[in-house]
Amino acid sequence: MKNLKNLIWLLILTVFVACQNDDVHLSSTNGTGNFDQGNSVQRDFFGKILDINGNPVSGANVRIGSTSVLTNTYGIFSLNNVTVKERFAYITVEKSGYINGSRVLVPTTGKNRVDIMLIPDLTTATINSGVSSIVSLPNGTKVTFDGSFKDENGNAYTGSVQVGLFHLESSDTYLDELMPGSLLATNSNNNSNLLETFGMLHVSLKGSSGQKLNIANGHTAEISMAIDASQLANSPNSIPLWSFDETTGIWKEEGSAAKQGAAYVGNVSHFSWWNCDTPLDFCTLQVHVENNSNVALANIKIELTRPSGTDTRSGYTNSNGDTSGLIPANEVLTMKLYDLCGNLIHTASIGPFASNSNNVLPTLTLSTSVQTLTIQGNLLNCAGAAVTDGIIEIAPIPNGNYYHGLSALVTNGTFSVTTSICSSSQQFRLVGYDITNLQTTGNITFTATAPITNIGNVTTCNAITEFISYQIDNGPIKNIFTNISCNYQTTSNSIYISAFGLNQQPPAFHLSMINVTGTGIVASYGMEFTNNANTWIGNSNNPNTTVTVNALGNVGQYVDVIVNGTYLENSISHTLQATIHVIRDN
Repeated sequence: MKNLKNLIWLLILTVFVACQNDDVHLSSTNGTGNFDQGNSVQRDFFGKILDINGNPVSGANVRIGSTSVLTNTYGIFSLNNVTVKERFAYITVEKSGYINGSRVLVPTTGKNRVDIMLIPDLTTATINSGVSSIVSLPNGTKVTFDGSFKDENGNAYTGSVQVGLFHLESSDTYLDELMPGSLLATNSNNNSNLLETFGMLHVSLKGSSGQKLNIANGHTAEISMAIDASQLANSPNSIPLWSFDETTGIWKEEGSAAKQGAAYVGNVSHFSWWNCDTPLDFCTLQVHVENNSNVALANIKIELTRPSGTDTRSGYTNSNGDTSGLIPANEVLTMKLYDLCGNLIHTASIGPFASNSNNVLPTLTLSTSVQTLTIQGNLLNCAGAAVTDGIIEIAPIPNGNYYHGLSALVTNGTFSVTTSICSSSQQFRLVGYDITNLQTTGNITFTATAPITNIGNVTTCNAITEFISYQIDNGPIKNIFTNISCNYQTTSNSIYISAFGLNQQPPAFHLSMINVTGTGIVASYGMEFTNNANTWIGNSNNPNTTVTVNALGNVGQYVDVIVNGTYLENSISHTLQATIHVIRDN
């Protein structure tokens, strides 16, 4: 995942995927400010919903306007042709047991990627109505209640109150994924601002029966929010308070907080999310990144730093090489680009840009010294047909994860994604998702070599633990899911993988690999498979075929092999692609 600090702007990367309707209509008369959100447009979205430990959240309800969908087992959702604004899309997520999550972004014409982490709705302390109480967190953040509460109907409540506090610090690595909306806000004069956050606080109140509560009318609670140590020296003595409006997806100014020691202290009249922020003028920025061959680069980290040097904002390019969002106006910003391994590959100064302006940077073409890699392949369903609505996630190993990884949309069974890399050969982990059939490939490891690596066919069969998939020339994809054996002979360090079709019928496949002590290209092997007739190929008649072991697990773990190249049959050259993902038996 990202290692970002003060990730507090809406430089939202957008990436991919796949229902319909509703117009998020926001006007300047309902507290949404004077930001021109543009005309209604149709856009596509996809993403992953995780908990704070990075685990996928299934069954979460993701909504854009009146269109909604539930996340699958892997936390993945997909929505196509949703009506949003040209410069404003509001996505919300609800799941029992979690605080509501949301994201606001500036959507692109490509596929827009949305990453949201849901915070568990836990009880910090239980207090009673009618008495003054203080609920605190270990970092010193606290809330003081006067004991007056109401239910959702506005009726006075008496009894025990379950209080849940969550303080989201400005230095949190996952600030962008955890915070609601973005940092687009409306001040007390109904003018739009971009915010620089000094910390956010969510407070939930529940009655003895689990019903939602809030502060009673005419009463307030005092919040004391600890200031992050990195911001304490430059924190103003007084700062506006902003509450998050879950209807509009925009923060709105409500009062102020005073600096008392290492905390901001203020009074609030209701609870959901509160934010201590300084307002900034802002504008819209679009960035496109390519390599020197004019190929769009995905997952390039773009980091912008304000003149103070302490306020850094980041985003990642999508598979089209694009990112767009809201950034501070009227300032010269330092822009840095980083590759997949976190190495600095480009630096420039940009701006200043006028307030409320829409800006498109000239295409950023990286120099020839920046090495790039294109990963290609085919995603198939269990029947061997091309996946028409799918996603490929590719993450580097080690330290690979969803947020650092590449994502590619699959619409016709094929995928291709290009990024910058730090070495000519890099090991990756791939997971493919068939959105229509809610199936996945599971984790498949492979080694990619610049400039182009074709990993062949990968099959989505989440109910199947292992498979062999291969294709000869442009013929049909042949898949084997059962009767597969994988044996390792320690005396010769040989691996023997054998398989047949259902009921021992073709297609048959056998691969022998000699002197295999780890991952990498296999020097000596023999392979037999069913084409029009059983075909045997070895090193002598397939000099242009490469067999690569990408994972060599212990007994009960996976052995992953990729085969790519050509072979000769009756003096005729044929292409062969195979993906082998099998469990080692001994």
